[in-house]
Amino acid sequence: MSFLAAFFHFIADFVNAFIKPLAPYFIDKLNIDNRTFASFIALIGGLTSLFQILFGAYFDKKTRDGLYITIIVILEILLVSFFGFINSFLLFFILVTSTRLLNSAFHPVGASFAGRTQKGKHIALFSVAGTLGAGVAPLFITFYHNSVGLEKIYFFTIPLIILVLIVSKKIIPYKKETANSVRTLSFKGDILKLFPIFLIVMTRSFAMGAFHTYIPIYMNSIGSSLVIGGSVLTTGMLLGVFTNYLGTIVLEKTNPKLTNSIGFLGMGIFGLLFVFIPNITFKIVSFVLFDGFSFFTMSSNIVSAQKLLPNNKAFASSISMGFSWAIGNFLLSGYSAIFGNNVMFMLLSASIAVLITLFIYVLTVKS
Repeated sequence: MSFLAAFFHFIADFVNAFIKPLAPYFIDKLNIDNRTFASFIALIGGLTSLFQILFGAYFDKKTRDGLYITIIVILEILLVSFFGFINSFLLFFILVTSTRLLNSAFHPVGASFAGRTQKGKHIALFSVAGTLGAGVAPLFITFYHNSVGLEKIYFFTIPLIILVLIVSKKIIPYKKETANSVRTLSFKGDILKLFPIFLIVMTRSFAMGAFHTYIPIYMNSIGSSLVIGGSVLTTGMLLGVFTNYLGTIVLEKTNPKLTNSIGFLGMGIFGLLFVFIPNITFKIVSFVLFDGFSFFTMSSNIVSAQKLLPNNKAFASSISMGFSWAIGNFLLSGYSAIFGNNVMFMLLSASIAVLITLFIYVLTVKS
């Protein structure tokens, strides 16, 4: 069952990650500027991620996790099938918002399903699969667009839906037995426990969102193709597949404070190196390492959150994956609306924000 949860997470995050690598394509097709695109993507990401809290509270009380997971993923793939038909900003808005909303619904129920055995390695496997899906997506979709055409994306999505339906036969019958043990959360006793995780994930969301949005735009500005920009994103996220799992191993042998400190220190250093070192090869290497350290804390934060609220796993997961990401994206959206046409300033700000948060976190959180 753990591998099934990982499979569905791979698919959900794979199709959800098609948008950012195609930023230059959508910017040109919709006749908008970098600032508008980046601000819009961050705002929609924040709004839809915010709903994870509601989804988490809802799914904690339901038993048919397997059925919900299947329906959500199929609907998400179905919506992506229409990306090739986008001819107006309104349609772009509707499709992106709906896709992101479905992806937000998937994460708390999917993470709850993955964490049903209360084993960190199962949550790590779930998280790593999502990272892998989002990691290979940029290279895949940019290559597919150049080779087949985005307007024919349904040649890929229809067989994918059939595959999901076949695999879902093993997960649909599943029913959890913990729905009746869910208890009402208190703000002081429960939710405040998650504040350090919220702070870390919020800042990571802001920084990663900035880099993942602007890397394809930056590569395009220096004359590289969409495929090259997508390949750079994919390389960084593939390293994140390894570091994501490694972070959980480090967490189980040490503590959350050390794990988060390692991840954030690496993010801050390599983010600054990307900005200040002019050599393009070194910039690419710096981004790849920035991404690797970014993913280092991802699954470990989910594990930590679920351990703090063992009877409300979906809700805990919604904080560590959804609400925190939402606030980070809201901040990025507003920031992009003001400074979004200055690529390097955006990336410099993201790197500095990481180091400031690390300083606050180390001073205020006990080991």
